[in-house]
Amino acid sequence: MPLMAPPTSKTLLLVLFFLVIVHAQPASARPQSADSSTKPVPVLVGDFELFSVPAPPKSPSTPALKRQKTKTPLPYQDVEPPSVQAHRLMDFFAATLLETLQNDGYNVRRMRGQHPPQGALLRGVFAEPDAENRIRRALLGGTSVSSKFLLYVGIFNLARPDQPLYQLAAEQPGGSQFGPVIMLNNYIPLAKYELDKNPTEEDVRKICAQIAASLTALLAANPNAFSQ
Repeated sequence: MPLMAPPTSKTLLLVLFFLVIVHAQPASARPQSADSSTKPVPVLVGDFELFSVPAPPKSPSTPALKRQKTKTPLPYQDVEPPSVQAHRLMDFFAATLLETLQNDGYNVRRMRGQHPPQGALLRGVFAEPDAENRIRRALLGGTSVSSKFLLYVGIFNLARPDQPLYQLAAEQPGGSQFGPVIMLNNYIPLAKYELDKNPTEEDVRKICAQIAASLTALLAANPNAFSQ
């Protein structure tokens, strides 16, 4: 088998010239990742609203319930009152989404007090449909037979912070099975997720990953929308 001829000095000079030209390209001409411009945008994580039925009056003889410690604790325990379960699930969702976005490289924090004039805000509300397919604000501990929640998550521009996630409908049906009928804001980026009413940690992390992916896609498609 014949051996390949060694490269000539002319060939080496051409290769060296090509490498110099590539290295000298301006940064704007080089390929960039789809989300390279999204991470500097400040992101705030707001509340994930979940209401509950009023707690019954506590009897003086009723012992306090203790939360069991596990390696991967669930958002809440069935033995806890609905109000405690609701707060645990809201806090767990917000904390998990915060962690997910931080791991993705975002400049993110919880919505506390004053907010920056620019950036994105993530807020959500737990809901469920009634027999007439109206969207009702979820009421944890109510008599609804559904085993699922609908979680609506909106992405808000901090330059216009007064936009609502939803409004209460003008006409409200009676009954304590559900919360009030709500009218969602169709003028903001809004996504719907379905989850069990007693979700596992894995369920919550999966939805938070989907929320983070939606945010990245939105910022990549509208790189200047949240910086003005």
